[in-house]
Amino acid sequence: MRTFSLVRSVGLFFLGTCIAAGSLILEGCTTAPVTETGFYLDTTVRITVYDGGREDVQAAMEAVRRYDSLFSPTQEGSDVARLNAAGGEAVTVDPETALLISKALAVSELSNGAYDPTIAPVVQLWDFRSGTAVLPEPEALAQAKTLVDYHQVQVEEDASIVRLEEGASLDLGGIAKGYIADQVRALLLDRGVTSALIDLGGNIYAVGDKEGQDWTIGVRDPKAALYDDEANALAARLPVRNSSVVTSGVYERGFRLDGVWYHHLLDPATGYPARSGLLSVTIVSADSALADGLSTACFVLGQEKGLELIESLGGVEALFIAEDGTLTASSGLSYTEG
Repeated sequence: MRTFSLVRSVGLFFLGTCIAAGSLILEGCTTAPVTETGFYLDTTVRITVYDGGREDVQAAMEAVRRYDSLFSPTQEGSDVARLNAAGGEAVTVDPETALLISKALAVSELSNGAYDPTIAPVVQLWDFRSGTAVLPEPEALAQAKTLVDYHQVQVEEDASIVRLEEGASLDLGGIAKGYIADQVRALLLDRGVTSALIDLGGNIYAVGDKEGQDWTIGVRDPKAALYDDEANALAARLPVRNSSVVTSGVYERGFRLDGVWYHHLLDPATGYPARSGLLSVTIVSADSALADGLSTACFVLGQEKGLELIESLGGVEALFIAEDGTLTASSGLSYTEG
């Protein structure tokens, strides 16, 4: 574990060629890229290939659209919407939906419920998007919290059958983008693309390398983003290749009420925004679904327990940004400040 004091804190960017919600891709390539941009997964999606063509990017974007139609809780007819409306009945879903839910439950087990895909009833009571600063009614929140328990989900993965206990509902927003990034990467590799950037609203997958060198992913400064309106200020730069970089930070969505900032990273145990002493957590892993789920789980767990969890796993690194601006990295993470 390495700890440094920093006046300002973090998020994620690819520096130079594009800016994402949580990360920045830093330093462009001399090879002319091919890029497609769309709005899926309730965010801006940007896919760029450096050794492929327009048809490769279009195929990747079509895959994102398909996954959005399966995993969205609000699209009529999606697998998740059908599950949430099933009233406790078993539902046959797409095999990939069953796989994603199984991965979500695995992260729940790893984190002892700090990440929980059944948090949907609580999420529905919070409005972080309209600009209206209103807290949920305590009674309604207490009732919704009783419905949050990942043990209420049963998956028969071989048969693609999922069943939620009556009253339970799913929100896979904390892991779906990571899973989709993994699948888009696999699709591009199958098409012969070896150098690409997949940006799903700040969930970044750096495919291959950048002309023989590491990609440089910048981690956003959360204090600057939250308090100083400096959205692109950086706290750290991460050299990566063939890896996903995912950040969960308090600045992404929220509202201020009576001097208190209420952010969208909810603690399943309380139903309220997690108060773990952190401003953001960045996870680096070749498994983007795992990175996505762990970024939320480790934020809820806090630095001590989150770091303990990361150090127990292979192939996963993390960078924690505390409320006082301190950066703490897992033992195998390489980065530079600022």
